[in-house]
Amino acid sequence: MKSLFSTFYTYRNAIALFVSVLYFVNTGHTAQHVEHNTHPPEKVDALNVTLYTEPQEIPAGEQAALIFNLTDKMGEPFTDLMIHHDRVLHVLIVSENLQILGHVHPEDFDDRDMMTELEGTYTVHFTFPTAGRYILALDVMTADAEYSKYLFVDIAGEKKMTDLAEDFSREKTVYGYTEEGGDRYTKTVLTDEKGTSTYKVKMNVQEKIKAGEMVHIDYHFSQAGKPITDLVPFLDAPMHFAIVNTELDGIVHTHGSVMMNMDHSKTKKDISTKGHKMEKKESASGHKHQGTTPEKFGPTVMLMTTFPKPGIYQIFGQLKHKDQILFPTFMVKVDQ
Repeated sequence: MKSLFSTFYTYRNAIALFVSVLYFVNTGHTAQHVEHNTHPPEKVDALNVTLYTEPQEIPAGEQAALIFNLTDKMGEPFTDLMIHHDRVLHVLIVSENLQILGHVHPEDFDDRDMMTELEGTYTVHFTFPTAGRYILALDVMTADAEYSKYLFVDIAGEKKMTDLAEDFSREKTVYGYTEEGGDRYTKTVLTDEKGTSTYKVKMNVQEKIKAGEMVHIDYHFSQAGKPITDLVPFLDAPMHFAIVNTELDGIVHTHGSVMMNMDHSKTKKDISTKGHKMEKKESASGHKHQGTTPEKFGPTVMLMTTFPKPGIYQIFGQLKHKDQILFPTFMVKVDQ
């Protein structure tokens, strides 16, 4: 790995381990696919991203390094990233059968190399459990803009994915997985895999969902027949969501919210009538980002979102109870 970085920095224009060049423009949470042979608009906030992998051809079942090199439109290292939701860079990974999820960050790994990050290079590790296509979304933030983009990775191997299955049930048994410390969970999650604890989740959503219209979705969590009222923030949010349709043409990474009419003594810091300000996070340049989440909440978490077009969508959720990370996953159909 060190030799790879050395070669990369000495010969910046080398094509070694080249997979794809991504052009980022300021799109907020709406991913826009830009073909490799086009150029981004001439904007100050344009960001280029090149993905390298080690190994170049990734086999199923073996850990791979995903190496993102960020540069500005002048080709200079892009390093002025804010910490947002407790991480400098978020990588979401979903399989084409919508049954496998990963959510990893450079800070999650002991071999994080701060020196390469000063050169605009950020690395995460992931084990793709089965062969097939995966969509991979990268989210970053600066003081001026948020960037979201996706690309695909094809994994080789004998163990194939199962076929995509439709499941529109609204009540499910969901498993918790013991966190690895500091809101870390770097392992792959399969929707049909049992974890270390068991929960019940009910999803309440309107019967008919229309594309382009705001939708209000409630998640109600219980355990052993009792509502859970001591859910805790996960990565500076009540709940994280990755929303993907069966066409696999993008990932929306968004967050849940909770009602703020709880006992004010149970929050981390001062709470106003509108909510409570979490501890401010700073980037290396002093930029800050803050969220609004109580210290304890439940049993209900809300999602407000808009589905851009008709189709079938999988909504992957991620939240925390004590030291357990839960991954509730529900499918919805969106009409014209």
